[in-house]
Amino acid sequence: MKPFSRFRFYHWVLALVFAAAYLTGEDAELAHVWLGYGLLLLLGLRLLLALFKARGFPRLWPSGPAWRKPVGALGRMVTLSALLGFAATLGLGLTLVDNRAALSDGMARLIPAAQADSGGEFSAHTLSRWLSESDEVHEALANAALALVGGHLAWLLLFNRRQAWALVRGSTPAQAASATSSGPQAARAPLAAPMLMSLQVLAVQRDPRAQVCHIRLRRPAQAEGATFLPGQFLTVAVPLASAPVWRCYSLSSAPHDADWQLTVKRVAGGQASNWLNDQLQAGDHLRVRAPAGQFVAPSLAHDLLLIAAGSGITPVYSILRAALHDGQANIRLIYANRQADAVIFAREIAQLQRDYPQRLSVHWHLDTQDGRLDRLALLPRVQGWTHANAMLCGPQALMAELARALLAAGMPASRIYQEQFQPAQVGTPTPGGVASTLQVTLDGHTHQLPVAAGEVLLTAMEQHGLQPPSACRSGACGACKCRVTSGQVRLRENGALSTAELAEGWILACQAEAVSAKVTVQY
Repeated sequence: MKPFSRFRFYHWVLALVFAAAYLTGEDAELAHVWLGYGLLLLLGLRLLLALFKARGFPRLWPSGPAWRKPVGALGRMVTLSALLGFAATLGLGLTLVDNRAALSDGMARLIPAAQADSGGEFSAHTLSRWLSESDEVHEALANAALALVGGHLAWLLLFNRRQAWALVRGSTPAQAASATSSGPQAARAPLAAPMLMSLQVLAVQRDPRAQVCHIRLRRPAQAEGATFLPGQFLTVAVPLASAPVWRCYSLSSAPHDADWQLTVKRVAGGQASNWLNDQLQAGDHLRVRAPAGQFVAPSLAHDLLLIAAGSGITPVYSILRAALHDGQANIRLIYANRQADAVIFAREIAQLQRDYPQRLSVHWHLDTQDGRLDRLALLPRVQGWTHANAMLCGPQALMAELARALLAAGMPASRIYQEQFQPAQVGTPTPGGVASTLQVTLDGHTHQLPVAAGEVLLTAMEQHGLQPPSACRSGACGACKCRVTSGQVRLRENGALSTAELAEGWILACQAEAVSAKVTVQY
């Protein structure tokens, strides 16, 4: 049984046993007592699992920073109060019965629904006499626990529908829609429509030591595409003096945050990243396309092995925070940097370690102290984690090497998901390309232009003065997605389109070569 299935099964059993115990309190005392024993067993089992760290135990008392978000702190307090209500009800209940007689009679009669007399067939003659109204107190505690459970469910429905949906259906919206850029057996996330939005910059926090800036953006309205999956990116039009250039930057915020955040690493010689780090100010507006990308965890409830190098932490940090906030899984983060000054989110990750000590373990790898993170350095850090879903993000060559190390350690290829931060490049030309005439409809205007044999459509359009949407130029982001209405093309690479989208005629202009004498496409 998968870890998430165990989590859901446990909660349903706990809820059903509590409901049965509550309903049998008046008329079936023996069954009521044994159902109480069942609740004690379930809670004790959960405590044992927590002590042995098989699943960990969530930190129910809100930490200091958690109080800055009253809604989240309230949810934790309601959950904690419900558990305390359970414990108090069960503890008092144990004092109200002759447990030896109840156990003996129950085992002998295989726990039938015994009819109790008015005084309680299994009334104890010890501690309960000290409380003249123990039965009433026990009933009041049970009613309070029931009310708190109702409050917990109401909070989930109002503020955390993803987890409520998970308990009802056994899957989350993120699970159903998530996918990977390199997991052939995993379902792909639907490619977001390339919707244009203008978002206000609320704040720009610059970190000169790590050479990054954190850009906080006003979250768009729901109708404008306000949702994203942790691990996705925004395609941003960076307004350079010469002309806007489109670049992809990962969202480092989590879906439950009030605003969106991009984290941009300064790249030597990179016009866009340097402009954002040097020129962007609060109050500016950035044109962006709706969140997109396939680097999405297939489940936030399954254990995660997160491996990031350098600025590859940006989408991984979003996944990490979402999994801790919305899931129940254990998480192992391996974060590699050249030196301590280059670490992004150092304080934030350290705080998450303190907030979730049972669920999150972090290995900080510094090349200056530990040497290069390679296969030999990685393998001891992933022992016991081959059952998890592995999410890797960083330089292409390093991630490929680490993925091979995970395969050698026994992790199935279907559990390894990669996002590679690399310079924009077009794939290798494919044989069979022909000189063609391209007819393209862009921004409501139709253009006709020649395409050389082996030339991708995006390059041909740009050479003739057109500015179609584009970003990564490596077939990964989907920003250049357009639809072929006649003719045929062949894609050099495809990391963004699903089989269904390909069947509908969608292509990636940055990777598409013409293989017919005439091709017609529409944006």
